[in-house]
Amino acid sequence: MLRRKKDVNYFPPIDSHSTLERILHHDAFAAVFLLVAAVAAFVFANLNAPDIKGVAIHFWYEEIWKEILGFTAFGYSIEKPLHLWINDGLMAVFFFVVGLEIKRELMVGELASLRKAMLPIAAAIGGMVCPAAVFAIINFGGEGAHGWGIPMATDIAFAAGVIGLLSGRVPSSLAVFLIALAIVDDLGAVMVIALFYTERIATEPLMIGIGLILMSAFCAQIGVRNAIVYLILAAAIWFTFLQSGVHATVAGVLFAFTIPVNARYETPYFVGRVRDLASRFEAAEDHANARLVNNPQQRIVRAIEAECIHVEAPLQRIENKLHPWTALMIMPLFAFANAGVRVDFSAITDLLLQPVTLGVFFGLLVGKQVGITLFSYVTVKMGLAELPAGMNWKQVYALSWLGAIGFTMSLFISELAFMGGHAVHAAAVEHGAGGGVPHGEAHLAEAKVGTLLASIVAGVGGTIMLYLTTGDTKNEAKSASAH
Repeated sequence: MLRRKKDVNYFPPIDSHSTLERILHHDAFAAVFLLVAAVAAFVFANLNAPDIKGVAIHFWYEEIWKEILGFTAFGYSIEKPLHLWINDGLMAVFFFVVGLEIKRELMVGELASLRKAMLPIAAAIGGMVCPAAVFAIINFGGEGAHGWGIPMATDIAFAAGVIGLLSGRVPSSLAVFLIALAIVDDLGAVMVIALFYTERIATEPLMIGIGLILMSAFCAQIGVRNAIVYLILAAAIWFTFLQSGVHATVAGVLFAFTIPVNARYETPYFVGRVRDLASRFEAAEDHANARLVNNPQQRIVRAIEAECIHVEAPLQRIENKLHPWTALMIMPLFAFANAGVRVDFSAITDLLLQPVTLGVFFGLLVGKQVGITLFSYVTVKMGLAELPAGMNWKQVYALSWLGAIGFTMSLFISELAFMGGHAVHAAAVEHGAGGGVPHGEAHLAEAKVGTLLASIVAGVGGTIMLYLTTGDTKNEAKSASAH
């Protein structure tokens, strides 16, 4: 057997993929994982088969989320079901990452200049206004009218996942446009949650929370880079917002805006520093024992690690650290806890024809297509923006289908609209919830069914539309270079 010679000058291949390609590939896997979690939740919620103790599996699924967990800190006590710990706790981390993405795009990305930002902003506004209008028209004057915000949001994980699956055909300008649109859409969803889906407000803890956010901003301004400081502040801000009645996800976004976006120094300085350290590393080489670094080299390696931290902005570093956790754990866990709607299949027709179900379904599927395409077209025709290079109107329409995948955010707003709002409680008291399913729970089930159906149709339709309206970008690039 041939054995490879030991070569101290052999270097492993450097990853040649761009950051965008890596993110899209990662999101494609995350989208599949998210879909599996959602399907599993639906199956468990409707599984009547008994477990080893003879209890129906759907009962186990429903009861596990009601398990009470809590703690006491600073004189305040918090006890919540596991379901709310996921929605109020873990989702705050998800929205924190969303806030980091929004800030990054506003500072250096596709939203950094008004001219570049106009098209995705217009598309996002259309993609929020039209779905809300469709829902409001269908549910006008009804008990479920409070859920008008449900079809406004786009699930960036699923949408980016589809782009990732077709990454060999989709031009980068199309992917960037979709991501920028979804980020603006997320910002709009956060504003809707803060303004319309917040319960009664306790002023004192809210003021404390706002003060802590200002303290975090001050720390960033004076150059504090220690992650422990921001971690302590994050926990305190989340706790105070939770006590205030303002949803903790809003705190996550606001706190994200205080994270420093500037590194300690710029990249050219980093290159010089690392080059100097690399020279010192080479000078300290012990050729007699090249398999292990010696003590001077260890100190140089630690110094290079410090330089790598200094050149990367805290915002980028935290986002890169948390993104895999949100994509592969938090969002699938949220889906598993929230997508499990129990359906009476003998009355499925009646469920599908409920105003809330129809409002969410057509709000997402029709409202998103009309809003994103129409507002984009009008903005370009008015001369306020330009269609990015490599994009055409057929592709914009195809993207509007992906914008109709509202899964995670729509399910989240459904919970706030029908299970956490004062309007639901008032409706339940007025119409009486005794003897049947409370109005809030019934409307929540309808909203979930509408969201799931619309997201499935939009995902499949968007994938087909995008495939038909794009070509093989790699072959096109080879052909262009040959000519």
